[in-house]
Amino acid sequence: MIREDYIIGWIKRYIRWLAEIAGFVRVADYEAAARRADLALRELLNVGADSVVGLTDGEILARLAVGDPPPVVRDKCLLVAALLYHLGETATGRGNPDLACDCWLKSLQIVLGTHLHGGLGEGEWPAHVPTLASLLERLKGRLLPARTEAALLLHHEQRGEFDLAENALFRLLDAVEPAGVPAVVELGTAFYRRLSVLSDTALRAGNLSQAEVNAGLAALRARLGSGASRPAPAAS
Repeated sequence: MIREDYIIGWIKRYIRWLAEIAGFVRVADYEAAARRADLALRELLNVGADSVVGLTDGEILARLAVGDPPPVVRDKCLLVAALLYHLGETATGRGNPDLACDCWLKSLQIVLGTHLHGGLGEGEWPAHVPTLASLLERLKGRLLPARTEAALLLHHEQRGEFDLAENALFRLLDAVEPAGVPAVVELGTAFYRRLSVLSDTALRAGNLSQAEVNAGLAALRARLGSGASRPAPAAS
């Protein structure tokens, strides 16, 4: 009970700090926001705000996982994701859009990892943590790393968002080097084969039709020979 009370109190303290950072950002006090975020990150990861984006996802997880059970590690990861989100807002206010995107990308990768490991059910996402949609909106127009697009493909397929999964697949093709195209085509072919056995009702729920599945598979295979980009999907 003592340990549980300590953890709850500890998490509440960080949530309070996140609220303070958000308040500083709202009034454009970016220096104060950065100082508070730096302090929080040093307590969580033993690195400051200037170094955190240089850590890999695995390094962040390793620093957070020592001595705590998976649910607590998950909560720590989400706190880091929230801090990175606010750091991105702070970097934008300070006129550093590239650093902002680095922060949001790292936050996105942590959030995606949490979703893919099934840590939280529908409706359980903490209010203080950025959503996947909000992070993707911040990164709109940016070329994401191939591994991030691959994770998005898997995430959207798991959620039945087949049109979004398909979009991630073709962005993944654009993100890999030419030597990596055959592996992505193989991944995409397996994706379309899984869709092809679904009912029309299931496909429609995911904003695709059987005709679109067939067309997407044909366009995917054409990339092996031509390297041509897939036409942009029509607006729904």
